[in-house]
Amino acid sequence: MNRPLTVTDLPRVLAVSARDPESLAETRGRLAAWLENTPDADLDDVALTLRTGRERFPCRYAVTGDSAAEVAALLADVGAPADPDPAPVRAPGDGPLLLLDGTALTSASVDLPEVADALRVARGHTDVEAARTVAVLYGLAAWLRARGVTPCAVRGTGAGALAAAAVRGDLTLPDALSAAAAGIPGTDEDLPEEHTGAPVVVIGAPRPDAPDALTLDPADGTSYARLLAELWRRGYEADTSLGRPGSRVRLPGHPFRRREPGGPAPADAAPTRPLTPYEQRWLFYDLVRHGSSGDHNAAVATVVPGPPPAPDVLSAAFAELQRRHPALRTVFSEPGGRWQARTLPTPDARPAALVPDPDSGPEHLRESVLDAARQPLPLRDTPLVRCCSRGGPAHWAVALAVYEPLTATLDPRRLLDELVGLVGADTPPAPPQPA
Repeated sequence: MNRPLTVTDLPRVLAVSARDPESLAETRGRLAAWLENTPDADLDDVALTLRTGRERFPCRYAVTGDSAAEVAALLADVGAPADPDPAPVRAPGDGPLLLLDGTALTSASVDLPEVADALRVARGHTDVEAARTVAVLYGLAAWLRARGVTPCAVRGTGAGALAAAAVRGDLTLPDALSAAAAGIPGTDEDLPEEHTGAPVVVIGAPRPDAPDALTLDPADGTSYARLLAELWRRGYEADTSLGRPGSRVRLPGHPFRRREPGGPAPADAAPTRPLTPYEQRWLFYDLVRHGSSGDHNAAVATVVPGPPPAPDVLSAAFAELQRRHPALRTVFSEPGGRWQARTLPTPDARPAALVPDPDSGPEHLRESVLDAARQPLPLRDTPLVRCCSRGGPAHWAVALAVYEPLTATLDPRRLLDELVGLVGADTPPAPPQPA
């Protein structure tokens, strides 16, 4: 009997990014040449270094393969299709829609610990096909979450509706398994309108009725790596190491392009200043250790009784807060290869609304918006502030996060209190004003 596949057997994903298409092509070429000259390179080390040791840029590309020679050829293939447009900036909660296909699915081609854990919970129902399907789908969704894929919503068909309810927390996994074993059909909610345009990830066999959907086919061991590679290309912070261990190695650096002296300035150019030593220290630390900026977000949250404000009311209040406090419009940029700070003339950061949770208490709402606010900031050409909100059954929660270097002149708690006051006043949108 053949040994079941494990994560170690899956193809590797090498994910690269750059500021513009020209730099991306150069980045691909440099890495391809390095791999050609290092045929014994451990691809787990390379994948881990690319994921944890590099700043994320908007132009992205990813390849999958099993050997250094294979991925080098794919990286060097200038004729390979690539999206010339930068990937969109993904706000917290702006994940794909996860669709769990309830077609009979009693096993997966890869032995994943998350699936094994779910099947252990289902041990008393393993003779029922629907129950095993629920367990496998639940485990695969848990594996995706562990790889950083946080869906905006989870839905399902057939037995997949029960698995989706367990993933969302509407049912416990044992209750979902018991319902499946008893033949109780799953019922699923309609997709919230704000997520109807989200990319769809199907867990199950490819669906002819959804040709544009991404697929994690449990029967296809290569689809795991292909899915994470495609999510990376689309701007999601998926764990392209697939959770495999590795060590950091020295890889070719990014091709940083300087703007020619006297060349055109960006359309939104504003007066700049050098970074303070405090700003330099935190910024450079977080650029080298990508993802650590989330640890340096000074985040505060509060819970407010009553229904959540309309999205335009919260947006207007957040814009007014930025107008009153120009430091909230601070942007770090690197024109000409030197880091500088500038203040945008008008507000540019928008609040992120998490999916409402009709069953959560105040403390859970507060923790969920805090977690979202503490996600890493892009750090480059983006305001260094974030606002997240979430509605509940009788309360709504709002969090405000300010990048630590800005707290020398800003008090996040006072800012949050001011923001809540502006929301309560149904603040109308303020006309744009110069800094």
